[in-house]
Amino acid sequence: MSKLEITMGKQRKVWSTDVQEAIVLSVLRGELGVADAARQHGVNESLIHTWKTQFLEAGRARLAGDRQNEGATTLERENDRLKRIVAEKELELDLARNVRRL
Repeated sequence: MSKLEITMGKQRKVWSTDVQEAIVLSVLRGELGVADAARQHGVNESLIHTWKTQFLEAGRARLAGDRQNEGATTLERENDRLKRIVAEKELELDLARNVRRL
């Protein structure tokens, strides 16, 4: 569940990601209030609020990231298309130069 970490002579609990997620999800689902979850798991209420905020912000960032990746894919396709056009134009120029030399 949790482990103790000693930092500069002080002990503090370090909660696993699985436990943090379970607590946050139980609060978000309305299964437990923050105070109840804090008592049940021996966690400070403010820590649960912090985890909840981080969880929601990470989800929001991921959703924004998905949209950005779609845009990047579109840009990559456009970039590939433009590269092909430039390559064709360079080939045409090389052919024109070679014809002039003859």
